[in-house]
Amino acid sequence: MRVQGNMAGALVLAFATLWGVVAGAADRAEYRQFLEVTGFDVAITSMQQGAMAGPGIAGDAPDAFGRQYTALARRVFDPELMLDRAVEMMEAVLPEPLLEHGMDFYGSELGRRLVAVENESHVTEDDVRHEQGREIVERLGETNPARLEDYSAMMDAIGGVESSLRAVIEVQLRYLLAAMAAGSVDIDYSEAELRALLEEQAPEIRSNIALYSMLGAAYTYRDMSDADIEAYRAALEDPAMMQVYEILNAIQFQVMAERYEALAEALAGLTPEQEI
Repeated sequence: MRVQGNMAGALVLAFATLWGVVAGAADRAEYRQFLEVTGFDVAITSMQQGAMAGPGIAGDAPDAFGRQYTALARRVFDPELMLDRAVEMMEAVLPEPLLEHGMDFYGSELGRRLVAVENESHVTEDDVRHEQGREIVERLGETNPARLEDYSAMMDAIGGVESSLRAVIEVQLRYLLAAMAAGSVDIDYSEAELRALLEEQAPEIRSNIALYSMLGAAYTYRDMSDADIEAYRAALEDPAMMQVYEILNAIQFQVMAERYEALAEALAGLTPEQEI
């Protein structure tokens, strides 16, 4: 289960506190396999697609720099670079018992089917996912409201809307601070001023996250049975699985924040394209 929205599953949970977790003896290959089995490799690498599409975090940079921006975003959000960084952090903070717990579920017959539909959803255009998801939500509201309750509980189990909101604000803040330091944007605010401006947008962001997360879930799991969804909800509400997601969401947020900081710094070297 990954919250669907403009930030593609970004969820922030005080990452620094997780560095105190002592990882077990799993090696690098096992952590890379874990990413593939759980589908988090696709969640991470799809950040490149989101960054290249714009506008999102990068504001009007995609329009201002055109093909230069697209090439830069492709390079900065290199999939292998992001996966290596994710594995590096997993080695430090994901204990082997939690790794095994996640592998056991997502490696099961149900888990494999869930990962397949989640991966498919990640590479589907947002417009398609949201349009079809809206139709499904409206139908479920009339015929199967319990299914919508399950989706809501699943999203809560993996961090919820508030965690996603914190992620959006923190990534945007780190991007803008890096952009100002590099001279990539023509603004001059203190960190406190920027945070206050972003916090003003929190109600709208929160509403959008809640909406698009539900639409994404409805689209993603549209062909799964009620029994499958009930079993998935139970798995996500297991305390061990909630710890797995706490760590993976923090890692995904950290990778995203680092890459957007790098993008902001590199934008200073681009030249705005002129229309002919």
